[in-house]
Amino acid sequence: MLNGVRKHPPLLVFADDWGRHPSSCQHLVARLAGDRDVVWANSIGTRRLKADALTLRRSFEKLCNWRRGLAQVSERMWVVDLPMLPMTRGRVGQLTNEWLVTRKLEAIFKKLDLPAPIVLTTLPYVHWYVRDFPRQALVYYCTDDYAHWPAAQREAIERAEDELSREADLVLGVSHALVARLSRKVSCHYLPHGVDVSHFASTPQTGPAPPELAALPGKKIGFFGLIYEKLDFELLARVAKMNGDASLVMIGRVDYCPEAFRKLPNVHFVGPRPYQDLPRWLAALDVLLLPYVDDPMIRQSSPLKLRECLASGKPTVSVDVPEARLLEPHVRVAADRSSFLQLVREALLESGELSAARRQAVAADDWNHRAEQLRQFLGDVSARRTARAG
Repeated sequence: MLNGVRKHPPLLVFADDWGRHPSSCQHLVARLAGDRDVVWANSIGTRRLKADALTLRRSFEKLCNWRRGLAQVSERMWVVDLPMLPMTRGRVGQLTNEWLVTRKLEAIFKKLDLPAPIVLTTLPYVHWYVRDFPRQALVYYCTDDYAHWPAAQREAIERAEDELSREADLVLGVSHALVARLSRKVSCHYLPHGVDVSHFASTPQTGPAPPELAALPGKKIGFFGLIYEKLDFELLARVAKMNGDASLVMIGRVDYCPEAFRKLPNVHFVGPRPYQDLPRWLAALDVLLLPYVDDPMIRQSSPLKLRECLASGKPTVSVDVPEARLLEPHVRVAADRSSFLQLVREALLESGELSAARRQAVAADDWNHRAEQLRQFLGDVSARRTARAG
């Protein structure tokens, strides 16, 4: 045994690539790794395969990571890219992935001398691949409706989620809408996103603005995060055109963006920025935006950036997402595009006197608190399984 007497069962996590971006699952598991062994399995996404630059880039990254093998990232945590084919509805593909994943996991857990873990997954289809892998419990942490993710295999994901939620020992949802949808089938508990309060509250004390932003003219309206199909580019274009004397700053990796929007003269792309540097960049912005499209995925979502925006103290304007309504009036929520534009103009005129109230509104939502809630959920699951075994 690598770590002496273990108080908690190990955790096997299937989610986005570790370290790629600070997702809610990464925030939570990083805090759990201090008191239990964790094996984090980077997994194939939910998009259909396409012959485009994004697919080719990600495929090359995966091939390189498969060759890397098991990597230890802290005293009690390891990360591995499991070999698996892109998600497929065919039985042959599922059986192939089950063999590849189970065989690799058996070797890893034998090497680390770890007992059967609690399996926690954010991806609905993963349970197809670990049916025969020994486990203490199965937990589904639902962070989005992946059936409506761009280019998703909708029918296959809906079937996978239905099977997973019924098989799981614990189901968690990050929004009330996700909880309500899943609760029509099984018992589902609400575990909302958290925020690194102290990190984003440091925004007012970050010093000089980055040169890239200091050189831009006028007020600065900003978005930070993944730039992809779920952003309302028509709305963003109207924001830019209505505020021609201001600069619209887009911070993040670009997976998709219409060329017409790119060419607007006051729209500026500055690329992705490290998570630890975000407060410095946010400090240079006057208004933050949550400009998502209105579709079934977004209406069920809980934008991770929402609490980060509020913790920074910056005026924030959001489209009409139910989870954002829960934090009114600290966030301005627009019922439609016209009111969104009006609220942006209103936010640009704000003098900053509401910053402290915004930070206070999310002060109790720290990731340490959310991790403690998850720790309690996992403890309850273990206790129930032990009681049934007894």
